[in-house]
Formats: sequence, C-alpha cells, structure tokens
Amino acid sequence: MDDAISTARLAVDAAMAMLIWLVQLVIYPAFHTIERDNFIQWHHGYARTLAFIVIPPMLAQAALAGYQGFCHPTPANLLSLAAIATAWLATFTLSVPCHAKLQADGKQTETIEKLVATNWIRTVAWSVALIAGRA
Repeated sequence: MDDAISTARLAVDAAMAMLIWLVQLVIYPAFHTIERDNFIQWHHGYARTLAFIVIPPMLAQAALAGYQGFCHPTPANLLSLAAIATAWLATFTLSVPCHAKLQADGKQTETIEKLVATNWIRTVAWSVALIAGRA
C-alpha cells in the first residue's frame, strides 16, 4: 500500500508543481492582456474552470501527505506537509482575496501584480513539496 501511496503522491505533487509553474509564468502574467471591458466575465469563467482542475489534486495531495506525515513522520514527509500547508495558507490568505478583488472590481494592474508577486510563495511551496516528497 505504501508504494501505491508514494506513486499517487508523486503524481499529484508533480501535477501541482507543473500547474503552479504554468500559472506563475504564463497564466497570471497573461491577465494583463485581457481587455478591461471583458475582464470580469473572462475572470469568472477562468476561476470556475480552474477550480474544477485544481481542487481535486489539492485535496488528494493534502490527504496523501497527511497520511504519510502521520504514518511515516520522517523529516522529508513533515517538510513536504509543511510546504503544502504553506501553499494552502497562501492560497486562501493571498490568492483568493486577489481573485475576489479582480472579480468584483475588474482588471486592476496593481491587483494583478500583487497576485503574481505573492504567488511565488505557492510556487516555491509546491515545488518544495514535490522535491521533499521524493526524499
């Protein structure tokens, strides 16, 4: 069973790391190119669609890392779990409020810049989770 858990962890860790790097380097910077008049409608569709893509692996990753951290509390597993917790904390305290502001107020350059800048926390955290989960 532990081999299956480790394989599943690798899959979700890799998926989250790839997704967050795509968001950091391509998707969030592209927010600047969306026309101001269409931004709220576009953002609504983006956020709803991305939720269906990102929520399942986030939940799976948290469950698998939690299991490994509880059953095998090695330094690497605990570091990985802490990195995932950091990513979740940054998501709900930084990214979600930025998205809510963009949805309510429309295209705001300063909010997009804050989203890009603070997303580095999640990018590093999910990358650490991937690396630590392999140790």
